[in-house]
Amino acid sequence: MEKKQIESILDDRLLVQELSGRLDAGKGTYKANQWSVPAGAVRRALLGAEDGGAGAASLTEAIIVEFGRPSLLVQHDTFTLPESDVWKQRLYPAKSRIEAGIRGVGRLELLDHDTYPWVGTAWMITEDIAVTNRHVALVFAQKAGKGFAFIHNSAGKLVRAQVDFKEEYREPLSLERAVKSVVFIEELNDKYPDLAFIRLDKSVGLPSPINLSTAALSSALDPDRYVGVIGYPARDSRNDATAMLNVFGDIYDVKRLAPGKVTSVPDGSFLFTHDCSTLGGNSGSVVIDVDTGEALGLHFGGQPRVANYAVSASAILQALRGLKIQVPVPEMPAPSRAGIAATAKALKPADYANRRGYLADFLGTGKQHEVPLPVLTDEQSAEVARLKEAGPGHGHTQEYVLNYTHFSLAVSAQRRLPFYTASNIDGARLRRMPRDADRWYLDPRIDAEAQAGGAIYTGNDLDKGHMVRRLDPVWGTQAEALLGDEDTFHYTNACPQHKDLNRKTWSDLEDYVLGGAGAHRLRVSVFTGPILGSTDPPYRGIKIPQEFWKLVVMVRTSDMKLSATAYLLTQKDMISDLREFVFGQFRTYQIAVQDVENRTGLSFGNLHDYDPMTRRSLAATGTTARLVEGPGDILL
Repeated sequence: MEKKQIESILDDRLLVQELSGRLDAGKGTYKANQWSVPAGAVRRALLGAEDGGAGAASLTEAIIVEFGRPSLLVQHDTFTLPESDVWKQRLYPAKSRIEAGIRGVGRLELLDHDTYPWVGTAWMITEDIAVTNRHVALVFAQKAGKGFAFIHNSAGKLVRAQVDFKEEYREPLSLERAVKSVVFIEELNDKYPDLAFIRLDKSVGLPSPINLSTAALSSALDPDRYVGVIGYPARDSRNDATAMLNVFGDIYDVKRLAPGKVTSVPDGSFLFTHDCSTLGGNSGSVVIDVDTGEALGLHFGGQPRVANYAVSASAILQALRGLKIQVPVPEMPAPSRAGIAATAKALKPADYANRRGYLADFLGTGKQHEVPLPVLTDEQSAEVARLKEAGPGHGHTQEYVLNYTHFSLAVSAQRRLPFYTASNIDGARLRRMPRDADRWYLDPRIDAEAQAGGAIYTGNDLDKGHMVRRLDPVWGTQAEALLGDEDTFHYTNACPQHKDLNRKTWSDLEDYVLGGAGAHRLRVSVFTGPILGSTDPPYRGIKIPQEFWKLVVMVRTSDMKLSATAYLLTQKDMISDLREFVFGQFRTYQIAVQDVENRTGLSFGNLHDYDPMTRRSLAATGTTARLVEGPGDILL
């Protein structure tokens, strides 16, 4: 295969890096061995080096099929995770939206047809209408007067059709809905898009329709957009048998998600091309935007080793409107505040003049109770976002510390996320306030380019994860509490977190800290932040942290000495030190303060002297980390 035929893979820098790294680590080369091609030829093909031999040329096809464009099985309305870490990182932020699309796609099955038990894929586009291909519909229906009718088989019996929205791998259940009528089949001419509409029986309930992409409808579809095809690939003799085995594992006729990207968008055309892995049964599949789960188009065919073709969302919408069929088109989202000043109110640096920020002597006077801000490394100091005008307080750190009401923080301009946040909580003066509609702000005291604005959080499962919890600085006078609440809604205080992150133990830990402070009327100082790792997965120009830490400092009433406990929230199995990034259950651990320093580079002075995890020997505790599943697991 010529190099130009795999440009979509070779241009994918992250994917090429991953494949090359897998080869360097001795992973994944068994596929090359099946083709009798040395691993060196694989590497040269990936890196674009001239090989001169037949090995690299014959393998480039296998790279596309076997690694670059997987086909993922669907089970229980969700997709199995790909082997590729790059694709994990691209698919997971919008997992729930992709799952919504999965539920709306079904296999088009035929009853009493002479030849086919099923014929392709269809997906919901209104509350009771599904869209599929013209060439699929013509297998069981035909033009009849001004409308369309089902055909008869060779015995004169009427052929019927139904859509099964299950037919998943090893899924015994079905979700079959009868096709009541054929609404429309486009004229059989290459000048018209390959599409048809069928009406389903909604009396017993149907999956929700898949929204057409607002981006595709409002502007020209851009090449290189990451997409996924959801449908039912069948064994297809037009494709190479070995390649099919490597991609599909000899499992056919069940629902799959195949990620890839748009490869071309011809001017003035109703179609676009993509490079997702598809087979014959994929006719009628939906092509979704993997960032939003919205439908970009309708897959209708392809040429092996060349391109796959799809009808654009705009052409589908035009056909529906021509039939006077109302289709829900979501409104365009309001402009995000990424890269622009907040529109809720025009903020200026002078507006923050009354913010005192974090107080080092909050827990008591005297050196024994003073808890200063953490110290950055030289490297961190070189990349910290600096204030346009030096602020008051905190000595030499006034050049970069952002003071808010009862908390302060420092931002990495390179990562556009906080190095740390530091807050004071007065348990005797806490106020409970309901959460109003969120309004997030860029901080005008540092460059907007140093802040991760709203764009990264749009149309996916990522939450704006508060580092300083919203309720922590809500204490003092009514005016102070209101301002403390509002100050937490700055992008400088947020990190992208998957929506499932705070559902259990991390939230419980925060409730325990704040609840304990309130119940015992304690003063507490809390430091929180992300671990900004070099291997964090990139997404929309931001590397998403995989781990978060929290350090809680208070004065013990028993001896009036400091107590410092540290916690880590991670998706990784830190005990067995698994290196592969696996999306799974989030876990919270109590760790040593020294471990936080080692992982973040920050220095917390002598706080490790007041850490029970440091005082307890390894032999006594049996581990360097304690899994926290509830308050009773915390060592104080």
